[in-house]
Amino acid sequence: MMYLSRNASRARVREAENARRNRLEIVKALSTGQVTRRELMKWGIFTATGALAMTNGLNPMAHSQILPSIPTGTPPSPLFTALPFTQPLMRLAEQKPVDLMPVVANNETMLAWKDLPDEPYSKRTSWHTEYSRTAGTSAQALYANPLTGRGPMEGRPPGEYFAHQRWLEYLPKKGYIMSLGCPDDARLHKDLITQAENKLWCFGNGRFTSGVLPPPLIKLRYGEPAIFRHYNNTVLDHADNGGFGSVSQTTHNHNGHNASTSDGASNAHFFPGQFYDYHWSTTLARADSINMTRTNPLASGPDGNGGLVHVPGDYRELQSSLWFHDHRFFYTAENVYKGHVGALNYYSGKDRASEIISDDVNLRLPSGRFLDWGNTDFDVNLMISDAATDQEGQIFFDIFDTDGFLGDLLMVNFQYKPYMDVLPRKYRFRLLCASMSRWYRLALVNQSGKVVPVQVIANDGNLLPAPVTMTRLDSIASGERFDIIIDFSQFRPGDKLRFVNLLEFEDGRGPKDVLSIGDALRQKSLDPAIGVVMEFRVSRFVASVDNPGYVYDSQRYDDRDLSTVPAKLTDQIPVVTPVRTRVIEFKRGAGDPRDNEFGACFPDCPERETYPWGIRINGEDTHSLNANRVSMLVPRPGEVEHWVLVNGGGGWDHPVHLHFEEAVTVARTGSSFSAMERLARKDVWRLGENGTVTVQVRFGEYGGAYVTHCHNTVHEDAAMLMRYDILTDPNNPKTSQTHVQVIPTPNPTPEGVTYVMPEILPEGNPFHPSFNPRPRV
Repeated sequence: MMYLSRNASRARVREAENARRNRLEIVKALSTGQVTRRELMKWGIFTATGALAMTNGLNPMAHSQILPSIPTGTPPSPLFTALPFTQPLMRLAEQKPVDLMPVVANNETMLAWKDLPDEPYSKRTSWHTEYSRTAGTSAQALYANPLTGRGPMEGRPPGEYFAHQRWLEYLPKKGYIMSLGCPDDARLHKDLITQAENKLWCFGNGRFTSGVLPPPLIKLRYGEPAIFRHYNNTVLDHADNGGFGSVSQTTHNHNGHNASTSDGASNAHFFPGQFYDYHWSTTLARADSINMTRTNPLASGPDGNGGLVHVPGDYRELQSSLWFHDHRFFYTAENVYKGHVGALNYYSGKDRASEIISDDVNLRLPSGRFLDWGNTDFDVNLMISDAATDQEGQIFFDIFDTDGFLGDLLMVNFQYKPYMDVLPRKYRFRLLCASMSRWYRLALVNQSGKVVPVQVIANDGNLLPAPVTMTRLDSIASGERFDIIIDFSQFRPGDKLRFVNLLEFEDGRGPKDVLSIGDALRQKSLDPAIGVVMEFRVSRFVASVDNPGYVYDSQRYDDRDLSTVPAKLTDQIPVVTPVRTRVIEFKRGAGDPRDNEFGACFPDCPERETYPWGIRINGEDTHSLNANRVSMLVPRPGEVEHWVLVNGGGGWDHPVHLHFEEAVTVARTGSSFSAMERLARKDVWRLGENGTVTVQVRFGEYGGAYVTHCHNTVHEDAAMLMRYDILTDPNNPKTSQTHVQVIPTPNPTPEGVTYVMPEILPEGNPFHPSFNPRPRV
């Protein structure tokens, strides 16, 4: 492990800190565009494979000059006077929506923000379109960036390519205005140092507001589409970025069923002073093919008055626990780590988060009773991540190498090892791994160190057919979500329980070992993340979140546990013979002509670069990220495909994420299925060393450019990402007719967005004569 012991000598800490400061200078120079990766390779700072040169005073794995037989290492993050379990868990900051009111102008339906007269309307096409149309006139200033006076006020690309699809059919009813910016006073613990200016960029509520911690929680329900308006309130001067992170940003809804315009990963990043309107449609997958007449009450959302809003689509594809985060190509890891992250809960008729509504649809899972839907008193989001600080206590982003970044401070909801008071009853916890490269394997133990079983009810926000009881959860990798039920009723007030991490890492390649609970509790590992993550304290009294001022009393009859965990949660989607199979291999090494900044050739890239990670389709050439390359084309909506996700070997592991659609987990080689993974719908799969995972996916409703990638975001930023495009049905009048063909790639600048037509790889194009629909694995 690269972290030094907290008992290391001062001389060794100084040596390691000097090496780290040299690495941080490289990170800052890269993030601000002062140098390129190509230049670092030419200078010998990076090797030809993208790894950090094995040089003393730079690489933590290089031999120490003080103790030449061991690596230099990196200093542990100072804790000052902070101790574990001395700060109560901060619940994620629930956001309140704004009503949107339809306004018809120039034959277009726009949306006014209620009681916010200065807020620009939301509309189908970007305001960039008006900015471009009025070029050379005084009217253009009306649509310009309000902070800089140059470029459009909306960063969404202009014209039909990035117009909101199915706008009137899924017309937004609610809106959220949030700004990503520097928080005024942010600490990872009450006894840790306040973070300096621009060390963190977090979301705040409103237009051009400061960021706040903890991260936000947005609650959406099926049948109520929403606009997420994201203002970029970072810094105008990139040199003021606090040492890492890109000022150009984009927000990915992970993993909503939305049009590519609002997916957040189509190279449509935007700049300080601009906003971007994301249309979070709450579309239920298969709306164009199943339950089109909305007759099945299981396909529904809560109406706010105890009833249901029926929606078209397949109830087996209802989603629940999602999240949103940055997806700026080449800077995702830095921006997410810096604070561009939030939780996103979807509520349906089946999973409405109400314990008291009994209508043969609602599952009455642990949640609460005060709200018609979206109760959170006993339905709790836990965002687990890791961090590291320098010797002054300031957060930083390190580059050990391109394998991954590991912190030594464990956080829950961006707090160092908190505790939570709980009543002796059932709770639902929505676990999210928000780390860049670190995974976790969690077990719940009592005060005697004995395992307490939990029930898993959802995987990546998809209900399992039935609850699965486990004593140790599966490993949860970056981007994965597990929904679990913990029953505290077997304990008494005063009892304490703890989540323990058993998964040991040595570097960013992937897990090294799974420790026993005893060894993890004794921290018999050089990995500082082994051991207790957070503590639960059973109490008789707990304050309500949903009804401020109310205090639950576990001995009061009205406060009894009314929740249920049914033996059946939903129905299984069957595995069928696919129309085509694709083999997608995630592997080391790729050589591609490309531009460093955009990952695409604008207009040409004369030099070839070697990047550490790449993706190979159907056994052909390996390619690294290029936003202007379509690696795979999905030609017709509704067709079933099987994707075989392959780990190309070399001792690495990859959590692979599919945007836009969930897929059924069909088969695995190299490791065995767990009970909570077999045939589960997911969007992130851990491949295992030299392993494969086969998934079944069906696309529909929307078209455009999407991506799939490794969700170790350091791997992703080192080019392990590919673009795939979905074509819409020209015979379906509901779907976008612009997207019946491949759309061009946006090339954003502060002055505006231009477009370039992409190339399409023949091995991923079913229309190409050489395409093989049944490739060998």
